[in-house]
Amino acid sequence: MLRAAAIGLGWWADELTKAVQGKSEKIRVTACYSRAAENRAQFSERYGTMAYDSYKAVLTDSAIDAVLLCTPHSLHAQQVAQAARAGKHVFVEKPFTLSEESGRAAAAVCTESHRVLAVGHNRRFAAATQEVKRLLEAGDFGTPLHCEANFSNPRPLSYDPDGWRASRTESPGGGIAGMGVHMIDAMTHFLGPVVRVQAQAKRLAIAVDIDDTTSALFEFESGATGYLGTLNACPQTVFFNLYGTGANAFAQPDANRLMLHRTNKEPAEVALTPVDTLMAELEEFADACAGGPAFRVRPQEAIHTVAVMQAMVASAERGMAVTING
Repeated sequence: MLRAAAIGLGWWADELTKAVQGKSEKIRVTACYSRAAENRAQFSERYGTMAYDSYKAVLTDSAIDAVLLCTPHSLHAQQVAQAARAGKHVFVEKPFTLSEESGRAAAAVCTESHRVLAVGHNRRFAAATQEVKRLLEAGDFGTPLHCEANFSNPRPLSYDPDGWRASRTESPGGGIAGMGVHMIDAMTHFLGPVVRVQAQAKRLAIAVDIDDTTSALFEFESGATGYLGTLNACPQTVFFNLYGTGANAFAQPDANRLMLHRTNKEPAEVALTPVDTLMAELEEFADACAGGPAFRVRPQEAIHTVAVMQAMVASAERGMAVTING
């Protein structure tokens, strides 16, 4: 049983902990830390964990095997490296870091320390994502041509102006860091690395000073193309569509729906078995920490996702296309 400490006790730490606490035989949240004493006390009472008054105290406790980082994005790189140097395995929420350079440095520390690094791109575990990848590898799509995706929700419309997410540092390009990165991960999972980005980001409706309407055109190394939209001010929307010479797929991973259109055949809905993506990713992390198969989102993939995010922000700011090297 992997003994994990939840770090940063906002709503997402709650979601991760609820997914496994008392349900999983592979991982248990046994400790917690937040800068806010009230949050520590409430989380500890809710989940029966030890509460610590500093991150250092967590890292020096030999009874803790791993950390689950649900902290502000700007803290990820430093906290990942600190945990790995202290001998802890690391599960960090997306985005992995806010820059490709800091991501490479943090990942290198994990490698040097022989610690597992997992980034929480949980839609990679969705049944629709897994089925599209299986069909793609089986050749059902023929030559992949294009992918389009959108991840949007209205939560930022009610952001507290003093909250950490209501900051251009923590939310560059609007919804990219909080939502769009999930779709960048899915799109590159299907089509490989992105080499060129043309993006725009605008603030049209939201009260706090972050963008709420962001979109980008991608060119992949394979020559395929893509489109990504992410909005901070509209109803919840999560989808990706993949187009090829042999088939088109229309997927709603959170709704567990997948429609497949094959050449010369009637469109058909694919039967999918629902997956609890949060439990799945945390249990796969625990398996990797126990010496099992590597976590499916490789560090270099998470770093590339950050590079694409950076390129989107830079493109929107400069009003021109940005090339991604390496």
